[in-house]
Amino acid sequence: MKMKYKSFVYSIAVSLLAMSVLNKIYWIYMCGQYTDFEETKTAYLNLFPDFLQDAFILTVIEITALAAAIILFLESIMTGYLKKTSQILVIFSIILCWWNLFSLM
Repeated sequence: MKMKYKSFVYSIAVSLLAMSVLNKIYWIYMCGQYTDFEETKTAYLNLFPDFLQDAFILTVIEITALAAAIILFLESIMTGYLKKTSQILVIFSIILCWWNLFSLM
């Protein structure tokens, strides 16, 4: 794989991971603003457009994004592109993915 493609693919993986981290930060912020779970959930879901205001759909989107990031980071590890950084980010992505899978239960 050419160098410019490696950096492009890597930036996609980092963007997907960043999207997931920002989503968690929004949720934690909302948890600090409200004491009731239903109020928190409503305020959190109101951050998104109408067609995305479903917790299940948002969780599935986040799991899919994290799975794609994991695959792209693993591809970077296989090609040797930013190997140490990719190893750390793939572990972090796996932890977040498991967190989301657990939240579906």
